Amino acid sequence: MSLAADLAGVGMVPEQAIRLGYTNTAKAGVGTAQSGAASFSTNLITATTAVGQTAFVLPSSAELMVPYILVNTSATAALVFPPSGGAINAAGANNSVSVAQNLARIFLRVSSTRWISFLAA
Repeated sequence: MSLAADLAGVGMVPEQAIRLGYTNTAKAGVGTAQSGAASFSTNLITATTAVGQTAFVLPSSAELMVPYILVNTSATAALVFPPSGGAINAAGANNSVSVAQNLARIFLRVSSTRWISFLAA
């Protein structure tokens, strides 16, 4: 996994670097519901969470099969919601999946409303 800035730094065309690399953003969770949750602004989020501030929502504009990663560096589990009307794994429409402390999850959009997710250490 390479950062987009590193790929551009070795001469890759910026548009290719953005598509192939990751852009890391530190972001705090917002609330505990899908509505108003912190949005994924890049494809790699280093999350911080606190009691009552744990929610993130995947982008509705995500392309198919492009990985989005959330790394939870906090002591409180993060909640990740699909865009409105979507579902992650077998969680059902608009339901969240959790990312425990010091773990990460990879999310891939596989259709207009369906996401799959893999838990990573």
